Amino acid sequence: MEEKLIHMGCMIYNRFPDYEISAKAVLGAIGIKAKDMHNFACCSSTIVPSFSDEWIYLASYNLALAEKEGLNIVTLCGTCTATFKRANYELVRDEALLKKVNSRLEEVGLSYSGKTEVKHILEVLVEKLDELKAVIKNRLDLRIALQHPCNVFRPDYIAEFDNPLEPEAMRKILRLTGVEIIDYPEEYQCCGSTITMVNESLGARAGAEKLISANKAGAEFICVACGNCAFLFDKKLDEIKKFEPEVNIKTIFITQILALALGIKNKAALDIRGVEVE
Repeated sequence: MEEKLIHMGCMIYNRFPDYEISAKAVLGAIGIKAKDMHNFACCSSTIVPSFSDEWIYLASYNLALAEKEGLNIVTLCGTCTATFKRANYELVRDEALLKKVNSRLEEVGLSYSGKTEVKHILEVLVEKLDELKAVIKNRLDLRIALQHPCNVFRPDYIAEFDNPLEPEAMRKILRLTGVEIIDYPEEYQCCGSTITMVNESLGARAGAEKLISANKAGAEFICVACGNCAFLFDKKLDEIKKFEPEVNIKTIFITQILALALGIKNKAALDIRGVEVE
């Protein structure tokens, strides 16, 4: 069985165990063992580089841990994915920066040479579509709107995955499950989660516009593949309802839909979002 280190990110560790459990189960079903790396730290977030150069050290620390282990990283969070890929991009192109980073990493017994490959779980699943198709057991009667994790695809010269403006990864994966994918006008807009870091009201309004649009289009679930998107739509729903009191749509992770289609019956992975497991 292929082995990868899984980096959940702070949000998923602390708030969304259902995403973690369902992701590990789905990866296992297609022959990938997701190994925990308990020394992993916060990625340092895509927002930190806007006010500090120190972000590169924390990102590099995680990459160096994986390199020492001899394994590549699969991520569940869009922000972590973008941060690690950006760090790799800069380190392999800037010898002076790599030397500077390694001088800091030496203090904790690590070094980095740029060998760690980072992929979001969507990228891994798209690469394994044939394997995934082979283990699908159930066709699902669900109406799903998509929330694409924008940081997974942008900027395209770093992400090197899918169309950065109109990504197809989630559609390709979910078509295997039989769900009805509902188009809605705001599909490719940001969820609003990152905006809440500087303006909570504006971020909530952006989320409200997406949810009410998906609701009106006929979706019963909004499907996410990032803890930040889920945090806004799920944990900040009361804030969103200040703008749209009538919004009535549930948040579900793409790995939960896949777990249902694979016949995985794990309540810890599924029923937190209101999905019934027989």
